[in-house]
Amino acid sequence: MFGELLAQVASLDDDGIVARVRELEVAARRLEAELAVVVAEADRRKVCRADGHGTVRGWMRAQANWSDAQCTRRARLAELVGREPSVGEALAAGLLGVAQAEELARAAANPRCGRDIGRFLPELLDEARRLSFVEFRTVVQCWETLADVDGAHRAQEATRSARRVTMLAAGGAFHLSGFGAAADGAGMLEVFERFCHAEFLSDVAAAGEGNPVLPRSDAQRRFDALAAIFEAAASSPPDAARPEPVVNINCDIVTFCEHLVRRRLIDLMPAGLPALRLKDRRCETTNGVPVTPEDALRAAMAGHVRRVVYDSDGVVIDLGRKRRLFTGAAAEALRLATPHCGHRGCPVQGRRCQLDHLDEWQDDGGTDQTNGVTRCPSHHRAKRRGFALRRDDRGYWHTYRPDGTEIVPV
Repeated sequence: MFGELLAQVASLDDDGIVARVRELEVAARRLEAELAVVVAEADRRKVCRADGHGTVRGWMRAQANWSDAQCTRRARLAELVGREPSVGEALAAGLLGVAQAEELARAAANPRCGRDIGRFLPELLDEARRLSFVEFRTVVQCWETLADVDGAHRAQEATRSARRVTMLAAGGAFHLSGFGAAADGAGMLEVFERFCHAEFLSDVAAAGEGNPVLPRSDAQRRFDALAAIFEAAASSPPDAARPEPVVNINCDIVTFCEHLVRRRLIDLMPAGLPALRLKDRRCETTNGVPVTPEDALRAAMAGHVRRVVYDSDGVVIDLGRKRRLFTGAAAEALRLATPHCGHRGCPVQGRRCQLDHLDEWQDDGGTDQTNGVTRCPSHHRAKRRGFALRRDDRGYWHTYRPDGTEIVPV
């Protein structure tokens, strides 16, 4: 039977493969919706008791041999679709991805603010269809933080108090693990990624131009980057000056002012602030690591983190026709606005991307944020083959194939 399936798939042309993947994804979403309804009904009827289980999670482990993580995700989703039918409807209709539905269910299970998610579901469901999963997850995490600022701050403080790191050499192997608050780790992550990028450039140079086979794997480069950080620290004199801050915290003006009022640093919200969508509410590093408004405020006051406060239009650096290349403030603003490669589905971070014009310079395209995009080297070359990017009036990116059709998710 499986051999027949292999032969059937092998007989499909490229268009057939694409169509089949999309059909299977829609079917998977429908099955996941039905599974959530069945689990919810089993929980309501307490079917688990017939098998001697006290909870539906134990019953699911027995019936389907699921892992604990699967049981948790499906129990949360079952609870959400029972409470908010619109999520089940979107999932069953194929309009909501399984991963996006599970992320909503995770947020809805938050004991401090999960019950409030129903009021925001129409907007969240709309964003789930438009954004990549990584971008959508950031929106949901930001909503959680803003819905329960004090609770999120207390959780961050508890995490900060429980910070730890373990380094162990045993059995011929070296082990390193750590735990701490997101805001504290953001700077370390920025430094680590820069060293990783340096190792990547070293491999590219060693392999030679046009050679796709690099001498080290990504995992090996990351370990070597960590070793390089320790070596650099050991070679620095004790009285060496600390480098300038390298981390940006992106915080919209409404969130920032709300926290200023909450901490009684200003009396009232300034007049004329824009009404922002959830997508535009943000408090995160440029790597997409969510931080609390309290962390952003501390950074602004202490000056240890370089901060960029966004209004509803983002940071607009308009250099017009004065410069051909994105440099200085224009380059920084563009990377802050598009932290990943603009090509649909590409996860390469902005710091590893090249800055490109949407409308070419020779065709009167301006060197400004509205006419710029980040592209990884591979997708920058794909532009020559006819792949195009466009940003619509609401700020969403669209990717087009050489034949003019758009690359869109199911």
